[in-house]
Amino acid sequence: MTEIPEPRKAELRIPKAALDALAAAVQVRTVATVKDDGGLDWYYPVGTRDQDHVEFALMPGGEEVFLRMSSRREETLVVTIEQWYELVGHITPPGPAH
Repeated sequence: MTEIPEPRKAELRIPKAALDALAAAVQVRTVATVKDDGGLDWYYPVGTRDQDHVEFALMPGGEEVFLRMSSRREETLVVTIEQWYELVGHITPPGPAH
């Protein structure tokens, strides 16, 4: 198994446009994936590859999720799976409120 380097922990500031794209992707479950050099799958909203976007990866074992902005891949936010579910539950999908 490929050893995954320890990320440098940081505060993650997500621009509204990137958060809206993540919210839409989570809501309709449409994400693309790219594999990094360590073999880790990073997911991001479909259609945002050429834009600054949020990427996330489920860590082996499923206990933590890594989050990062595509423009700042050296800075990664590590959250527990419980924090991830809480975050996703609080994301408001873009568009008019129903």
